[in-house]
Amino acid sequence: MQRFYLLTRVRQYPIISTRGLNLSQIGQVKTSKSNIRLHRDSAHSRQAPQVDDSSFFRPGGSGTSSKVDPSLVVDIALKTLIGLGVIFVGGSLYVFWYKHNVLSKIEAAFNETWDDAALVQLIKQELSRFDLLTPDLEDAGLQRLAAKLSEVNPRRQEQDFVDSIVKGETVGSYFLLVGPKGAGKSGMVFDAMLNIRNKGSVYLEAHPDLEVFRLRLGNALNYEFSEDMQAGLSPALDKLQEVAMRGGRRRPLVLVITKIQNFHNNDQGRNLLLQIQQYAERWAIRGNVLMPYNSASFSNSSRHCHCCIHHVRSVQDLDWEMSKRTLLCRRPDAENVDDVVHVVGGRQSYLNKVSRAEGMLQAADDLLRLEKAWLENCLGLIPDCDNDEEQKWSLHCWTLLREFVRLYRAKQKELGDRWDPLKLPVIPAWRCQQIMTRPDYLEELDRLDVVYIDMNSNVQPDSMLVLRAALDVVEKEGFDELLEDVRCRIKEIGNLRR
Repeated sequence: MQRFYLLTRVRQYPIISTRGLNLSQIGQVKTSKSNIRLHRDSAHSRQAPQVDDSSFFRPGGSGTSSKVDPSLVVDIALKTLIGLGVIFVGGSLYVFWYKHNVLSKIEAAFNETWDDAALVQLIKQELSRFDLLTPDLEDAGLQRLAAKLSEVNPRRQEQDFVDSIVKGETVGSYFLLVGPKGAGKSGMVFDAMLNIRNKGSVYLEAHPDLEVFRLRLGNALNYEFSEDMQAGLSPALDKLQEVAMRGGRRRPLVLVITKIQNFHNNDQGRNLLLQIQQYAERWAIRGNVLMPYNSASFSNSSRHCHCCIHHVRSVQDLDWEMSKRTLLCRRPDAENVDDVVHVVGGRQSYLNKVSRAEGMLQAADDLLRLEKAWLENCLGLIPDCDNDEEQKWSLHCWTLLREFVRLYRAKQKELGDRWDPLKLPVIPAWRCQQIMTRPDYLEELDRLDVVYIDMNSNVQPDSMLVLRAALDVVEKEGFDELLEDVRCRIKEIGNLRR
């Protein structure tokens, strides 16, 4: 350690050799060493800053106390508070603007109306579907086109009820329009919206996929769902309620949802339907939003409809006179109108299809042939079957259809000339379960649109085409023997398994 200390001390001074020097020169060297030392000390003193000892820790002190400039602390705190205040005010203003913008967009969706040009275009599209857009109507005004459209589509009895709902005149309830597929439920809603130029109403169609239905609801309401939010439909419906509660509105908003039978009959579909009905009930009590919706299946859409303010309205096929009038309005020069109506019945969708065909009777026969082929493929009877479960399904379904045919012919024989050929036979649901001996098959037939269960739990063939197809199959020679052979084969398979 002493050697290391000496080496460090020696390196501080330059080593000057005195060999070959006289006494006077050696004295000068000593003087220069002292000058070098003094020069270094003075240079060090000039380079070292003059610092107040009071601003640093004292060498002998504890090192825990110091003096800070108070103005510096105040300046830092003031800048921090100003930054936080700017962030808070900016964030609050953005949140306020965002919420106001969301409500404004939803309100704009209900305030959007169809002008005269849009109405003229819609009416022309409807007339062109039936080849009734003649050259003299190309440049016609709105009034003339509307009068022509009313001639093509005769007004139904249920139209006044639907108009009062869409106009917002019937408050305090929410409504379900139920009827067979293609009976004209959505068409009546569209006509009602056309009469008020879509003012204050929004229209959307249900879908089995929840994500697709959320997108449709968002597009209809001008609302954007957050992708990372798993809250279902609640955010959009809550915002709609806020818009409806704004002042200055003379009538309630109308949100129409069609084809809710598309929702799956499982837990997810039932929970979604329950959520919609809860909002509809809440809005109906407050009277600020009406939510009418329609369905082709009453058994699926009415699981949670046991409420005193829930009104169900049934929409059925057109009668004989109304069906003929509809075809004659669209095809004034048509022939065999009675035969066409006798085949397709009063189903609005079938009448629209055959009225656009060149030969209406041929188009009706084609529809009947397709319906019969689908029915036989879906419910085919196989006497030498190996799978008894499939044949049980076919056996019980054809047993019920045979009963419908028997009742139809019995009513025809009983009434004679007063018989309405479009009047479908009706059997209570409990009696159908006894005839089929399998209650679970009845709901499956309703889902396949073979039968229709109405709001009073009465069962009938889904359409006149289904009944005509069943008539051709059941009244064919040898059908009863075929049905009995299948029944015996099922018993044989059951005995073999035992």
